[in-house]
Amino acid sequence: MATKDDGIPCYIKAAGDEPLFVLRSQDKLAPEIVREWAYRALAAGVPEDKVAEARRCADDMEDWQITHRSKVPD
Repeated sequence: MATKDDGIPCYIKAAGDEPLFVLRSQDKLAPEIVREWAYRALAAGVPEDKVAEARRCADDMEDWQITHRSKVPD
């Protein structure tokens, strides 16, 4: 799982003009959306380790939401 301080691998891999969509842990909807992505990714043949990483990220987001303020997006 990437954090803002990591140099974020997906940013490095993305083309300069490639649109990106970021979900933050403060977004109440984020864990559910990440889990849905993981479900669909597995069905599409994405490697299981990548899917497991997404599921861990969703769990970490929920854990973060327990101790921090979460909300619907502005």
